Amino acid sequence: MLKIQSATQQDAELILHFIKELAIAEAFPFEVSVTKEALERNLFGAEPAAQAIIFYVNNKACGFAVFYYSFSTTTGKRGLHLDDLYIQPEYQGQGFGKQVLVYLSKLAIEEECARFEWWALNTNVSAIKFYLGLGAKKLEEISVFRLDALAIANLAKEAANKSQTPLAYRIVCD
Repeated sequence: MLKIQSATQQDAELILHFIKELAIAEAFPFEVSVTKEALERNLFGAEPAAQAIIFYVNNKACGFAVFYYSFSTTTGKRGLHLDDLYIQPEYQGQGFGKQVLVYLSKLAIEEECARFEWWALNTNVSAIKFYLGLGAKKLEEISVFRLDALAIANLAKEAANKSQTPLAYRIVCD
């Protein structure tokens, strides 16, 4: 029996452990630099950026998920974005992943979300097959784009160099 529980600040170290396990299991193509302090601040601080849930089997933590709300201008409604879902290998294949997605689907309905979305690495063939089997659709019409920290700084610096006026004013008026 899977128990799903909202994470608390005391779970930050456990979440960090699961993130590191996930990175190894999926051979993340980028470095994991998150710290316990960053998780405490961004999941449990004054203005949380996301929420986390922990999964338990027989009172033993066996996985986690992190999600946050987005907004769609085309629907005028919130969306639920699942950032990470991880279940330790010895607990996989028992239907727990589906239970977590059902739990989050119910939450999306309660919050009147128009969408429930997540990303999967193209190399994670088993996860993609699992998601398609649930009825999820792989979107072919969009591509995900990302600026990393250096690219963000470079783009902001470029905008700042265009004028001597304050950055906030330039961004609004450019």
